[in-house]
Formats: sequence, structure tokens, C-alpha cells
Amino acid sequence: MPASYIHTTPHIDNFHREREDDPGTIMFDMHVHSTYSNDSIIDIRTIVGSWKKTGILPLVCDHDSITGSEKVYSEIRRTDPDIPLILAEEILTADGEIIGAFLNEEIAPGLSAEETLDLIEEQGAISIVPHPFCTFRSTAIDNGALNRIAERIDIIEGYNARTPDAGENRMGQVFAGRFGKPVSVGSDAHTPVELATNYIRINPFSTPAELFRSLPGGTVHFSPAPQEVHEFTIMFKKLRRECGIAGLQGNIETLLQNAGILYP
Repeated sequence: MPASYIHTTPHIDNFHREREDDPGTIMFDMHVHSTYSNDSIIDIRTIVGSWKKTGILPLVCDHDSITGSEKVYSEIRRTDPDIPLILAEEILTADGEIIGAFLNEEIAPGLSAEETLDLIEEQGAISIVPHPFCTFRSTAIDNGALNRIAERIDIIEGYNARTPDAGENRMGQVFAGRFGKPVSVGSDAHTPVELATNYIRINPFSTPAELFRSLPGGTVHFSPAPQEVHEFTIMFKKLRRECGIAGLQGNIETLLQNAGILYP
């Protein structure tokens, strides 16, 4: 059966109630960035703290790096060793971005989509196409490449909270249905306020195959990111270009305030 859908603006108290009401499931946000992505300001401690508070498991998939996921899951598994180790990376291929999850080692950027999938498959990992059809991003996968790899890809991100155009998310869902692919849900969080806002509730899993089987019956909780998040990202990237990474220190809080974003 397809994933069911709930459009919601989540609250922390609701998460605690849901965990008590349905302890046999997992709430999974399948797209989160840490400070190991150069456009994210969410540190490892904040991601782990959000998981402890809400129970929403984050798939940390930094740009061309598995280090963030290594550090987050090291901390999470220290608290709950039953949670599987999920190393993930959002890889910028020559054709656009592809996420590899359950990786054993990092995959270099710049290869073709097909070559990248070869390396993901060689590791026994699974592939996710993030934010397909999103015209807001220059890094979204090229439509021609997406058509070429459609049969090989494992999962399509049908709900990305940072995709401004709801129609483009819908296109991803339709594309997934056309090829019989499960859809994932991701906050695509780059700021702390975005954590624990989007997830899919699914049966527990410990392997890529179990995750793949769990997604179609999941319940989607989706809430698009507010405009302030996009404004912050634009300002953040502009400041990074002008000042470099070192120059960002001390300016983050001001940027958040200017964009109307407060830490949770």
C-alpha cells in the first residue's frame, strides 16, 4: 500500500505522545545536514539532542562526506545500540545529487550518476534521489540522467521541506509511482529550527532491504519549511562567499535574527 499522508506542523509534546502510543515504529527524517556540510549550521550535539527529545531518527547525509553521519550515529548508538549504523552522503555527481545510505565508505563527487550508483551498489547500500525536479536548486539531478537511472534508483524523495514549489514535490511522487519506487520524507534541515519537523513513521528496520520494504506502508508527516529558512540560506551563502568559513564565526546569530529565525 502507498504511504499515507498527514500535513502537520509538529510540536514536541505530540512526539512524546506518539512514542508512547506507537512504540513499535520509527519516525525517520531521511534528509538532515550537519556542520560537515559547508552550508549547514547544525552541530552534532544539536542533532543528537533533537533525536533524544523527539525520537525522530535523522538520516545525516552531508555534502560529499560521511563524517557527520559517523559522529551522529556513534552518539545515538551509545544511547540505543539497537539502532542500525547508517552512514550516508549526499553526493554531487556530474549529473546532480544522489544520496547513498548504509555506506561503508565515502564516495567521491564528480562521477556520472551511473558510476556513482555502481559504487553505492558495490557497498550493498541504497540510493535515494533527493529533491528531483526542484528548479530552485542548481544541484538537483538532471532530468535526462534521472530518466536514465530510473530503473536502478532505490528511493525517490517525494517530500522535501526545502522545495518551495509543492508541485515539484508532487512531480517526484508521481515519478516514483510510475517506476514503482518508494518515497522518502526529508526536512533537508540546515538550521536547528528545521529539525524534527518532517518524518515518515515506519516499521523498525536494521538493514537496507528492511528499510526499503517499510517505506511503502509508512505515514508521512510533512510541513514545508518557512520562507525565513530560504532567506537565511541566501544570506548565509552570500556571507560565506564574502568572508569565508572563518568569517562566519560570530555572524550566524545575526543572520538568524535578520531572517526571523530563532533557535528552538
